[in-house]
Amino acid sequence: MSATPPAFVHDLSTCVGCHACVVACASENRTEPGGFWRQVVTFNEDRHPALPVFHLSLACNHCLDAPCERHCPAVAIARDDRTGAVLIDADRCIGCRYCGWVCPYDAPRFDAGRGVMGKCTLCHRRLLDGGQPACTSACPTGALKLGTLDGDGPRGVAGFPDVGIRPSIRFLPLRGRAPDPAAEEAAAVAGVATLEPWPAPPRKISLRSEWTLFAFTSLVIGLVAWLGASRLGGPAVRPTPFLAIGAAGLALSTLHLGRKERAWRAALHWRRSWLSREVVAVPAFLALAAAHLLLASAREGAAVLAVAVGLVALVCMDRVYVVMARERGSRGDDAAALASAAFLAGVLATQPWLALPAGLARLAAFVERLTTRRASPGPGAWALAVARVGLGLVLPLTLVLASGRAALPLAVAGALAGELLDRAHFYGSLDVVTPRGRMAVLSRRG
Repeated sequence: MSATPPAFVHDLSTCVGCHACVVACASENRTEPGGFWRQVVTFNEDRHPALPVFHLSLACNHCLDAPCERHCPAVAIARDDRTGAVLIDADRCIGCRYCGWVCPYDAPRFDAGRGVMGKCTLCHRRLLDGGQPACTSACPTGALKLGTLDGDGPRGVAGFPDVGIRPSIRFLPLRGRAPDPAAEEAAAVAGVATLEPWPAPPRKISLRSEWTLFAFTSLVIGLVAWLGASRLGGPAVRPTPFLAIGAAGLALSTLHLGRKERAWRAALHWRRSWLSREVVAVPAFLALAAAHLLLASAREGAAVLAVAVGLVALVCMDRVYVVMARERGSRGDDAAALASAAFLAGVLATQPWLALPAGLARLAAFVERLTTRRASPGPGAWALAVARVGLGLVLPLTLVLASGRAALPLAVAGALAGELLDRAHFYGSLDVVTPRGRMAVLSRRG
């Protein structure tokens, strides 16, 4: 790739928000309705007099430190040395959607018909032939061009997250003033709150859409806790249900993929992708657990190693969500799966030294998650909080401290119910940063 990579140059003063670039991109790449690779996002769409009006024409920014390339588990995303474009290889993509979760610019889009991800290619073939991208060629005002990055370039524009991944785009500021995100946010708080709020854009992640991942991660957490508790004097692990649950969890994890027959590719990027590391670690944990449970000659060594690998799998599982493009979140959730397994293991083994600190950590993470959500808690949220804290934490901890093994079934039932509620709430709170979402937030402030 050349020392000076190509970059979109977007003039905020001359862009009129006509969507010609969106239509040209859709026509050139034959994208389906709802799966457009380019979008126009407007700041101050209601034309409030206290705020400037400008439009952002955005697609993939072919970032120099592209998180989609770094975290793709299937090694399906790479930069082309000839054009500088970051490209998705549809023949390698497994349709896991994770590139869309780590991108703060909402660039990768899922193609349901093909079961793979797609995004702006910088009109790769056109560039190789000496031409220009379709979007820049179609812009009637010349507001969108293909130029050079010229260093990092000015990108301080409201609605455009600058998270240090060096996107290949430059904004030419509004004539007479440079866009000031802080000033625009302050103006939005002061004035736009009196207007009818914009509808919030659809969420990229929800419990309903990711129920298979919720089930898979919950099962793995429970299995690691069960095996760990058995090494601490808790109930012995029964091979048949343990291995059956493990097999069910692996099967559930593949249902999330658009191309299930390529699931094996998810392990290929283990050197850089936390998702690949999780894909490697979970089956390794189950294999070692099976050796411990079924082979008398390997029992003790395999048991210790299985627990260790299971803990590694949970660390990888947590990191998958930590590196997502999330604007806000609970710091306690950075180790949610690990702390959950520790709490369950402490309850199962009736070990207060483990259950109590892990339970307090789980409580702190849940409270922080509740308080950092943008929406005010409603009756449903308070009911969830009561059930989560009372049933899932206070009850099992009280029983472990006061009754020991005498009330173990009730303590375990309460702990499991609480952790499932918490995991469901965790998935419901995941929110990927997008330019359209940030614009909507600014308009709803106050």
